[in-house]
Amino acid sequence: MRNRSLSQREMLLTVFREGRNMDEVLNRPIDTEYYQAFVNLRLLLKVFEEMGCPFSPDDAVLDFGCGEGKMVYALRKLGYHAFGTDIVRPEVSVKRRIRRECLCRGGERPFAIIDKHRYRIPFDDNFFDFVFSWEVMEHVQNHAQALCEIRRVLKPGGKSLHYFPARYRILEPHIGVPFAALIQGYGYLYLWALAGLRDSSQQGMPAREVARKNYEYLHSETRYLTKKQLLQVAGGCFERVEFVERHVWKHNTGTSGAIYRLLSKLGLAGFVPMAARLLSPFGRRAVFCVKESAGVPLLCCADFR
Repeated sequence: MRNRSLSQREMLLTVFREGRNMDEVLNRPIDTEYYQAFVNLRLLLKVFEEMGCPFSPDDAVLDFGCGEGKMVYALRKLGYHAFGTDIVRPEVSVKRRIRRECLCRGGERPFAIIDKHRYRIPFDDNFFDFVFSWEVMEHVQNHAQALCEIRRVLKPGGKSLHYFPARYRILEPHIGVPFAALIQGYGYLYLWALAGLRDSSQQGMPAREVARKNYEYLHSETRYLTKKQLLQVAGGCFERVEFVERHVWKHNTGTSGAIYRLLSKLGLAGFVPMAARLLSPFGRRAVFCVKESAGVPLLCCADFR
């Protein structure tokens, strides 16, 4: 059984490296939601490799803000020692699938819930080699507190990577209103609702109701920081902080990846870092942080303004 599991892991990793269809090596086709988790994970692993710190099977990895838990499943399917934490519980179906496929080591529990009142990641100090988050940081209300906690659970030398929508993104990804990460006034949102802009759950709602819901969501569920603010708060918690969108572009299958491939085809790959710096503020950010020592954070866990 061990050799069979290892063989499947090696095949899956080969698929990741070559970008082939993952259905080729799994027992059955992955449904759409799980497939996207594997696609996201491929990008994540590639960026860590670009930064010179690939995962190994013995590394402890935390998905911070894991949501349903699908990326934790994908990591464990590949043989990694992955855990997930969030303020909400993961999908029961994901937990059952992990158990059914015997992806747990001993009696460990791959998921843990963050107590919203104490806001403490429920793992010991210096536990993880890697921490990542995928489209989570725009929801964090207290970035200093969250990053201090991420630092606490990382081992000395541990790395974290956070991928999330930028403050100046043209289309706010959660409510679909242009520049709503930047302009969050009720009147602005009402004008777009009057113009008929609604998501699938808001069809048939009056414009005032749509604007109210969008306003409440933006003000209670999102907090977009500028690059300067991100550097300030992350730099207070970690010795090394770097924006690494250029590495994301290289392996992304979306618009940024298309720009990277076009520049490379034209012999202009050297312009990718500059293009990433110019365009990432209007798309997605990728922040890489390193805990280089076991010392206490430089920034106290107070609310960041």
